Amino acid sequence: MEAMQGYPRDRFPDLIGDSFNCGICSQVCRDPKECIKCGAMYCTFCIDDWMSQKNDCPAGCADAKNSIKPVTGALSKLYKNLDIKCKYPDCEKVVKLIDLSYHEMMCKLPKCEFFEFCGNHVKPIKNSNNTVCDQACALLKNIKEVNGNWVAVFEAIRAATQRPRGVIKETVTLNNSEEVTEFSWDTSQVGRHVEITNNQKSLFLKDATYIFRSVIGDKPMLGGVHYWEIHADIRTEHELKIGVTLGKDFNYDSSFSDFESGFAYYGLGQLRHNNNSGGGSYGKKWKKEGILGVCLNMNRGSLGFALDGEFMGEAFQDDRLKKGPIYPAVSLLHLAGCKLVTGKPVPTYFLKFI
Repeated sequence: MEAMQGYPRDRFPDLIGDSFNCGICSQVCRDPKECIKCGAMYCTFCIDDWMSQKNDCPAGCADAKNSIKPVTGALSKLYKNLDIKCKYPDCEKVVKLIDLSYHEMMCKLPKCEFFEFCGNHVKPIKNSNNTVCDQACALLKNIKEVNGNWVAVFEAIRAATQRPRGVIKETVTLNNSEEVTEFSWDTSQVGRHVEITNNQKSLFLKDATYIFRSVIGDKPMLGGVHYWEIHADIRTEHELKIGVTLGKDFNYDSSFSDFESGFAYYGLGQLRHNNNSGGGSYGKKWKKEGILGVCLNMNRGSLGFALDGEFMGEAFQDDRLKKGPIYPAVSLLHLAGCKLVTGKPVPTYFLKFI
């Protein structure tokens, strides 16, 4: 519960005043919402818990369900750019709040053997004792291990510099594809009325309004090649939007692809990015039957989809898709659902795309 409430104030070295303090837990707001009537601010968890029992703003405003909204505009920009200390005691870095989740995720990873030079962490690889972050540090490790044998040093450098560029890329892709992608839907990052069941793998929205509601994955993707599937729900009446988002800070009572950070395939046979009404034709229509395969290649910065085993082509190619954290995302409308399937290797029909 403490992880859902506000941030301790002493983690903000330059924060002046109490403008961003939560009116319930009195700490600096986490995922802030604001009462548009009185201007009071609250952590999303704190105010949602409060509203599950009452209908008034803690400051006394009536009909709070319609007046408390996620912060937007200039206030949201100020909040995201607050300086905050990493939560790990042995890390002395101060980062922007918008970058905190990525920094702390990387900070938990083991450090590269040559961290003092490269400053990088090592992503764990299954059944591997890898201690270096990239090819440069791997070369440095080889040089260190030959212990002054300059013939061996020369051979190691020559092998690294003469290796064809395409071979290096192929090796990186193969290693990443050996690791299957695993995640579930995040119960704390979801629009209203969306039911998450089946061990956080199934979604269903039954909503009287015709407003898109979004949900994202509970684990960010930081690099490599990732594949997952979205299985249609026969009860679905309105097409879904499926894809990825570059950040968690958007209004979940809307479609993630309405924003600059969102990239989506729309079941109408269209694409959506930073637009709620247009994006060009793509692939086939899909709604209540079939399996949609999603492949994110962060080596290329590409996102593509396949319907029932038929690759529909590269949907997006953007350098922003090369850098994590990137979260899988789904948007649902009125009466719609789907089931998530993860833990599968990248299918062969994505190989050319990879």
